Amino acid sequence: MESLARLFVAATELVEAEGHMLKGQVLRLLVAAGLGLIIVVLVIAGLGFLLFGLLRVLAELLTPAGAALVVGAVALLLAWGGIARVRRLLR
Repeated sequence: MESLARLFVAATELVEAEGHMLKGQVLRLLVAAGLGLIIVVLVIAGLGFLLFGLLRVLAELLTPAGAALVVGAVALLLAWGGIARVRRLLR
């Protein structure tokens, strides 16, 4: 009976220790996910402003439709490169 009680106490202490470790890891994961989300939003905004700036510069050199065509092509190339990168990562 005493050995059964010791086993139960040891198992309880193990679960408690693992719970504390899991809590810390979950907190780290949530912080990393939150920062990752902020970074993604900033990258999208930055790319948007870069494309808008390119459109404005090209609109002065070309017709507005030509500038939109060039900027659209650049945006599609960036998206295609991103998709290709993700596909390589998922293999």
